Amino acid sequence: MFYEPPERDRTLLPHDPLKAIVAPRPIGWISTVSAAGVANLAPYSFFNMFSENPWIVGFSSKTLKDSISNIAETREFVYNLATRSQIEAVNRSSLPAPPEVDEFAFLGIDSATCRIVKPRRVAASPCSFE
Repeated sequence: MFYEPPERDRTLLPHDPLKAIVAPRPIGWISTVSAAGVANLAPYSFFNMFSENPWIVGFSSKTLKDSISNIAETREFVYNLATRSQIEAVNRSSLPAPPEVDEFAFLGIDSATCRIVKPRRVAASPCSFE
């Protein structure tokens, strides 16, 4: 299949197939904290590891969300590895919440203090990158 996004025929492809073509995508379960100290937790499907020397993990967002605003303020985030048993919690964390809401508390997800950065991590995650 030849795929040229700006020139595609919307009658043939009514939805952009990019996310279906690049699949499966790992989910980055990202925790941040605002400068005011409010915790945020959100899943990102545009997430991956980009380098191992130096370690670089990253994610992107289609729109400006609380996670991005928090990182702009604090320059810190945590990637939390989500397991299959946590899928419901990951899905719940995708629901929009006002920026003044602590999403760990709102969602009933236990958090733990990180060693290096201020954002908290998901306590039940088997691995978190600070």
